[in-house]
Amino acid sequence: MTPGLVGFLVALAPIVVVLALLAFRVPSLWAGVLGLLVALIGSVSEFPLDGPHIAAAASGMAPTVVEIAVILLGGVGLAETMSRSGAQDRIAAWLESAERGADRTAPLFLLVFGLTPFMESVTGFGLGVVITAPLLIRFGLPPVKAVVSGLLGLVLVPWGSLAPGTLVAAELGGQDFGGLGVWSALLSLPVLVVSMTAVVGLNIGRPDLGQAALAVAVVLTQWGALLAANLLVGTPLAGVLAAGVVIAGLLGIRRLGSGPLPRVTRPLLLAGVPYFVIVGGILSATALSAATDARSELRWTASPALWLCIAVAAAVATAGLPASERWGLVWRGVRRWLPIAGNAIVFVILGVVMASTGMAGHLATTAQLSGAGFIAAIPAVGALGGYLTGTNMGAAAMLSAATTTAATGLGADPMIALAGQNVAGSFAIIASPPRIALAVGVALAPGERLPRQSTAPLLGAVAAAAVLLGVVVLALA
Repeated sequence: MTPGLVGFLVALAPIVVVLALLAFRVPSLWAGVLGLLVALIGSVSEFPLDGPHIAAAASGMAPTVVEIAVILLGGVGLAETMSRSGAQDRIAAWLESAERGADRTAPLFLLVFGLTPFMESVTGFGLGVVITAPLLIRFGLPPVKAVVSGLLGLVLVPWGSLAPGTLVAAELGGQDFGGLGVWSALLSLPVLVVSMTAVVGLNIGRPDLGQAALAVAVVLTQWGALLAANLLVGTPLAGVLAAGVVIAGLLGIRRLGSGPLPRVTRPLLLAGVPYFVIVGGILSATALSAATDARSELRWTASPALWLCIAVAAAVATAGLPASERWGLVWRGVRRWLPIAGNAIVFVILGVVMASTGMAGHLATTAQLSGAGFIAAIPAVGALGGYLTGTNMGAAAMLSAATTTAATGLGADPMIALAGQNVAGSFAIIASPPRIALAVGVALAPGERLPRQSTAPLLGAVAAAAVLLGVVVLALA
């Protein structure tokens, strides 16, 4: 490892280049490619790596890269199919009809903290906001408030698209995937509290006792379900199950207070088939693996990549579309997937290069000079990465190796430090320009932009969560 100022600057250069380019609105794929090029030049000039080490690093990450690419393909394909077939609209319309009443607090929470994180957990890519923001407008919110409220509902992003971002953080940070999921769930409480406070302040103002009690109940229910799902079921499904528990709980309250729910029709059941496939498939495969002696051999059967692809096939089969449209659906999904997968893989390769060449370790050694202050700043650094890249995977790829190395060098728990980075970086995407643009595109008039003052609740929520997480990480790690 190269000592001194030159080595530090060379190791820091790829991150600086990526963040600077993203700050100037350069597309994240090109920012990642240029950052990777800078890292490769630095590895040749200051951080040389021999052939065997390169081969070992590549072979070690290859299965993860393939799994991530397939997960992203499944998520994109499912989102495309559910949108084109109208299945998403049928589910959303049923939930909307189920929540008509005088008190609009419960339906507001159902859409923001139930439907938004559920859809995001299954497919990712901001789909939760795409579905929820128009519904919030139909619910009665002004379009700008609908956009901001929908974005604030992205509270389970570490588990988005069945958690490939958390998988990348665990792999590059050298930590157990399941353990990172559990600690990320524990540290999600500040995010849930901050988000709920912002949603209530934006849409309700001063809540009465009943509204405040419901808000607290939603936060604690989601947090408890998230932690239990990570512990008992595993990380990939945790976000889906936690959001599902919130949806079921709020519908149960509606049932007790206002009578029977709307009738469940056959088209509605068909619309839910892909989600039943994902949840039932992963749960069944996990149980089978745990009940047999061939756990390692059967582990692949519980892979979210496998069940997302099966769910896409189920969605296509139940969509009721002619064969010609089905092939068009596949082609559109692949075209949409290519830039998303390319972007993700470039950032993962960048992270592998920085970790395997010793660049991340060198940055971590330098960061240790700041002592405990660095531990407290980890969530803020992760939030900056998530804000600029617009993805928790990009932030995880760039920062995870340095985070765990520095935490270990300072005598702190690397798992807790990495979880703080993961949660903060994931939540920060609610204020990132790409996610805001996506929400604005489905909720506001063509060409209209989100007013600057309306981004304040998003930036304020991200900053508050980063500060709270910094305090918690410093205390626990």
